[in-house]
Amino acid sequence: MNDYLFFQPNENFHLFGQQHLLVIALTVAMSISLAIFAKKKLAPDGQLLLGRGITVVLAIMVVGWIAIRLALGQFDHKTDLPLDICNIVALALPLLMWNPDRRVHEVLYFWVMAGTIQALLTPHLFEGFPHFTFIKYFTVHGGLVVFAVYATVVYGIRPGWRSLWRSFFALQIYILSLYLINRLLGSNYAYLMGKPPTASALDYLGDYPWYLLVSEGLALVMFILVLLPSVATT
Repeated sequence: MNDYLFFQPNENFHLFGQQHLLVIALTVAMSISLAIFAKKKLAPDGQLLLGRGITVVLAIMVVGWIAIRLALGQFDHKTDLPLDICNIVALALPLLMWNPDRRVHEVLYFWVMAGTIQALLTPHLFEGFPHFTFIKYFTVHGGLVVFAVYATVVYGIRPGWRSLWRSFFALQIYILSLYLINRLLGSNYAYLMGKPPTASALDYLGDYPWYLLVSEGLALVMFILVLLPSVATT
């Protein structure tokens, strides 16, 4: 199995390198084109079916990545459990949005548009294409952005100011729960116990634990910024 390039470590990923920029461009293009296509060309049943298909693909990618790590004997419970917010959302998305719900989408919209986009721009990643981790990482993170845009535009679910505060409160529950899990496992999911080893936006926010407090403030600012397009069009 390890003879295939799909499984061989390559350390070919470079921040804002050719592969990274291509993925960002594809994410933007897919977000726009799928939403326009579904809105103009598909009936409501077709729109729902396409949305469900996106959620299933994202969940399969998370489960498939874990299965591959287990098969290769590389799985580490301190790093590979689907506990980061993007993996949790991707794994739960078919259940949460099989029948689109406004309150659920309002929470996910802010988490994805404010958090996942940052993960797309500054990924904690070493392997480049065609390694399976590269494919999984950008399929999941890019796909979450695509779905958030799709659900907002096609299903007509527009978040508002109240939903911003509901989403921010839900984020606090997630952070507290994950902090306790990190303490139990000796892990560092969501970088609550320390900064990632690769370059990230956290490098500009101070030392531990101060960058966590600064991150909270920045998260609220990001929530407001990603809300503005929705508010402006209502």
